[in-house]
Amino acid sequence: MALPHLRTCLAYTKYAAGTIFAASMTSAWYYRPIADTATISNSTKSTTAHNNNNNNNNDNRSNETFCTPYTSPPWSRDHVPLLLSWARYISIGATTLAIRLLMNTYGQYQIKDDDCYQTFLQTVLGGNNRQPNQGLITVSNHRSLFDDPGIVSCLLPLSIAIQPKYNRWAICSQEYCFNDALPGLIKGYIGAGQVLPICRGGGIDQKLLLDFGRHLACGEWCHVFPEGGVWQWE
Repeated sequence: MALPHLRTCLAYTKYAAGTIFAASMTSAWYYRPIADTATISNSTKSTTAHNNNNNNNNDNRSNETFCTPYTSPPWSRDHVPLLLSWARYISIGATTLAIRLLMNTYGQYQIKDDDCYQTFLQTVLGGNNRQPNQGLITVSNHRSLFDDPGIVSCLLPLSIAIQPKYNRWAICSQEYCFNDALPGLIKGYIGAGQVLPICRGGGIDQKLLLDFGRHLACGEWCHVFPEGGVWQWE
């Protein structure tokens, strides 16, 4: 009699897990970041036109299929919608585990566990006198498209790296990560991985960069590649 009950429990568990996954990814799709098509990336265009068009980002969201019509605020960790929070766990956890498996199987990496690394690790965890709402910003050179999430996913111990609250917020050029050709669900998965779009050449006053800065102001860890692109020359 125990075996049929076990099979029933496993079947319900499978259905429940599938439902949670589907609902979480649907939430990520609904709250996905949107590329700012109104931002003028051509530096030869007038700054006035750039600032005027920057105000139309809400219109971009309302024109999207199945998308919240309002620009999603950088919720504090205590106010993130539950399903979106689960989506972040799924996106960051799955990506981190896949990257670790790939690196440990076909590649190699080395963490120099010195005082600098320990200071960085403790700061990410909220130590070293870091205040609860004090942001952390890190920068690095950009050698390949694999740097993030590839290398960044290997910076923290695995048990910490799979937790969204300790993970970085990043920006990715919108023509790559948030291209119109990509399905909304893919954009949602990338966004749930705590990645926001940026318009390269759009200047420091663009709204997309302001959204990124708001996460920093909320006390999040934000990582940037200040070179603005892959730079492999020595």
